[in-house]
Amino acid sequence: MDLSLYLQIESQVIPHLKDFEKAVHLAITQFPQVRPESLRSILAQLYQRFIKLNYRIAHSTENRKKLYREFVSRIQSGSEQGIIVKLAIKYKTSPGLAAKIILEEYLKEDLKPEELEEYQAGDKKAYNVLRSRANQLLKNHALIEDSDLAYEVLIAKLRDHCYGQIAESIKQSIGEEHEQKIKDRLKELGIPFSDEHVLRSRGYDKTPDVKLEVPVAVNGKIINWIESKALFGDRESHEGYLRDQFWSYWNRFGAGLVIYWFGYIKQLDQNTEEGIILADHMPTDIVYYKPDLVSRSAITNFGGAGSSIISNKKKVILTPVLRKERQSIGDLIPTKRTNLSSLDESLSQLSLQEVDPENDKVIVIGQ
Repeated sequence: MDLSLYLQIESQVIPHLKDFEKAVHLAITQFPQVRPESLRSILAQLYQRFIKLNYRIAHSTENRKKLYREFVSRIQSGSEQGIIVKLAIKYKTSPGLAAKIILEEYLKEDLKPEELEEYQAGDKKAYNVLRSRANQLLKNHALIEDSDLAYEVLIAKLRDHCYGQIAESIKQSIGEEHEQKIKDRLKELGIPFSDEHVLRSRGYDKTPDVKLEVPVAVNGKIINWIESKALFGDRESHEGYLRDQFWSYWNRFGAGLVIYWFGYIKQLDQNTEEGIILADHMPTDIVYYKPDLVSRSAITNFGGAGSSIISNKKKVILTPVLRKERQSIGDLIPTKRTNLSSLDESLSQLSLQEVDPENDKVIVIGQ
């Protein structure tokens, strides 16, 4: 994706970011030429930055109390379901984080006076106990005794696309799915590799998703590893990955390939020559070594019939005598794209040439 298009998308959706679902619908409607999954990934990144930017204000002591009091008031007045989601939009936080605030304030009401006093005094133990209980109820809303609160927490978790247990499980599942696509394709091609679990067992501290046992060429560039990113590669995320991951892989394993499955800003692809190649799909033009295509007879008959090595002061040079036009390197190195039908014939024609330094003549032996 070109930077100019990305900036257009950004300018259109930022005013509507507090309502994530509305922003996604707007982006898909206004930019039909962009894949929906790419737009969702872009908006998810912008939304998370928006929540972080407003976190301190939205989660201040005063706003926490206001949010909880308004929640209780709406429940008592019989407001339509989805109260936490609406309050999250109003207070510029995510539904999952708003639900957590409400649960913590709800639990404070059941504290004994001495426990509440310890909590308000900043006692770390009392704070951790309350927060741990709130997290437990957030993970399993069936443990919440108040049925209205339990149902509202469930809706908040389902409607939160970036934070919370459900959102994290979905992101993890998508990430593993795209990693498996790379592994399945490499297995189809017969390219040996080690995944990050194997690399960790060998003691590596920085591990790409896939480390190739034998390097391959992609679009004419050699790569030694592949990293899968099931998201859109914007400037902030890409710079962070370069600093924390990609250059570390490069230092340990050499050049590699990064796949941003939901696209990336094309102006970020500036490190190809240094050894960090970007793509938005699994490459189809992969050149790799296939040892099973090398004929055993070609190796066995390497010297050719009747050839011999002369052990004296004269120079002996082993050269092929080709009766056809000259072959390129691509014809001699076995790859997926190379026709090796003539390899045996060319190798069987190898002969020894003896150079006579006195007469400056070449004598071909074995003809």
